[in-house]
Amino acid sequence: MKILHLNAYYIDNHLYSQLYTILDADLEQRVYIPIKTDRKPENVVDLNQGELIFEKVIKPNHKYNYFRKIKEITNALIQKQAHQDIDFIHAHNLFTDGVVAYNLKKKFGLKYIVAVRTTDIALQYKYMYHRRFRAKKVLEEAEQVIFISPTYRDKLFQMMSDTFVSRISPKVKIMPNGINDFWLENLQNPSGKSLDKRVNLLYVGQIMQRKNVLPLIQALQKLNETTDKEFHLTVVGGENQYEKEFYNRFLNEIKSNDWVDYKGKIKDKEKLLQAYRHADIFAMPAKGELFGLVYIEALSQGKPVLYASGEGIDGFLEGRGVGVSVNPDNLEGICDGISQIVDSYETYRDFTKVVKPFNWNSIANLYKTMYQRNEQD
Repeated sequence: MKILHLNAYYIDNHLYSQLYTILDADLEQRVYIPIKTDRKPENVVDLNQGELIFEKVIKPNHKYNYFRKIKEITNALIQKQAHQDIDFIHAHNLFTDGVVAYNLKKKFGLKYIVAVRTTDIALQYKYMYHRRFRAKKVLEEAEQVIFISPTYRDKLFQMMSDTFVSRISPKVKIMPNGINDFWLENLQNPSGKSLDKRVNLLYVGQIMQRKNVLPLIQALQKLNETTDKEFHLTVVGGENQYEKEFYNRFLNEIKSNDWVDYKGKIKDKEKLLQAYRHADIFAMPAKGELFGLVYIEALSQGKPVLYASGEGIDGFLEGRGVGVSVNPDNLEGICDGISQIVDSYETYRDFTKVVKPFNWNSIANLYKTMYQRNEQD
């Protein structure tokens, strides 16, 4: 088989390169990546049986003319002949890649599957009413519809009629993203011991508002003032280029708290592994989280997690005995969630069954089966 991947978000998400690299062993792949005219190719990987096609086709005025953007991406792809000799299409988001895939099906009869991402739901479908009709057409014509979490499936379905949901539900699949093999090769179980006076928490993520790092610090400040435990927080993560003012607020906030250790961005996996292992609890009550593989990385190192209820990771972790979900807008709730983990710390024993499904090799095999079955139908 030869697969055409449509991936408008490729250069901003390094997860995809891992998937394509694994699939490369068994499939021919062509990855079409429309990018802004002022961007350069990034995250380039060598595929023995495929190629990455970076196309500078997204213009500034496309921000205000969605349908023109789709038309120009489709035309550029056809002119490049990226659709030639293709057996099946994998569209990696709904409102850009999915609509292009739909156009290619109508013009050339190519079948496709489509993934629905967080921004498709929380931004595009929720607010861009004039685009909904086209998105529904994409979902109806797809062979399969992929969600990375049951939480996101439920969020989208709540905005749709029961009749439409019943039509597309039979072809919905839940397929999480995977973590790097490094974490699976270095698994560590929880200690099974109760915590002493000092409690070490870890946050790994960009320093940005929706990640809720400041409310986390405020909650720990309160716990330090009202309990007999000493709570310490290690923060790993770099500045978000679009939230410089928030980053400065964060730096000012931690100046007066000597129990906060800010490490900046850490790319070295060995150093990050040590940060996870030094911690007792992983805490990031983030809102609008795309998925949050850092939670799975933390669990791979035997660390229970504090996370926001109703987000993507919640659909995989709730009821699994690996941590506590909290209302990310409730400071008391964050405090209580941390206290619950501390009080029941010795009950956390083995997270292996929760972590193992987030394996790129297993996920790639599921995709290969999906491609082959749907192409033959």
